[in-house]
Amino acid sequence: REAAAAAELSGEAPLQPSAEAAVARTEGEAAAVLRRSRGRWLVVRLSHRARGFLSRPLQHYVRLLSIFRLLQSLIDILPEDLLVLLLEPLISPLYRCTSAFGSAESSSLPDMQTLEQALNLRSGQRTEYLAQLARACSDALASKLQDGGLGSSYAQALAKVRRAVDRTRAERSQRRRLKPVTDPQAAARQKRVKNRRKQVGKRRKLDEMIFEKKGAKGSIRVKKSQSLV
Repeated sequence: REAAAAAELSGEAPLQPSAEAAVARTEGEAAAVLRRSRGRWLVVRLSHRARGFLSRPLQHYVRLLSIFRLLQSLIDILPEDLLVLLLEPLISPLYRCTSAFGSAESSSLPDMQTLEQALNLRSGQRTEYLAQLARACSDALASKLQDGGLGSSYAQALAKVRRAVDRTRAERSQRRRLKPVTDPQAAARQKRVKNRRKQVGKRRKLDEMIFEKKGAKGSIRVKKSQSLV
């Protein structure tokens, strides 16, 4: 205040606060808003649950649908200064889903408008639809921050999440390769479970193929008993 008064008496322009201080003050206020509203706690909790559900996406299909829909709503309504403080917990489940289940080919999914339509999808289509929702959230988040001049923050957070996910997947793959040596009994059990799961998947795909072609699993012909009468 004294510096501004002295500058005014001397005829000079008063000193303006630095841009860095203004940004720091804005980030502090945004962090306080998230802390008071427990918004960060909610997003971190949803992110943690979604990452756990993605290990069994078909078993937790409806839960993942709900979480991705909620994240999409949060991305739409929250301002950029709040979203930039939530980047890593937002990006983490979205990147994991798109990188695991996304397809580079054009999607053949029908237009989904209701939960009933989403529940009528086949198993392969369900994971593809989850990846489609996650990609839509990621695109909306990136576009909003880019328009707000925070595209570099999004790129840095995405690169950090990608490195963490790739490192975790590489470590898991290495442990899986070494499992027959370090624990042969557990490796044998896992192999049997994997083979059973593969057989169930083949049977399910066959049933879906029959359902698509005939509209049902087919009718069983009952042979009439022959009688001499």
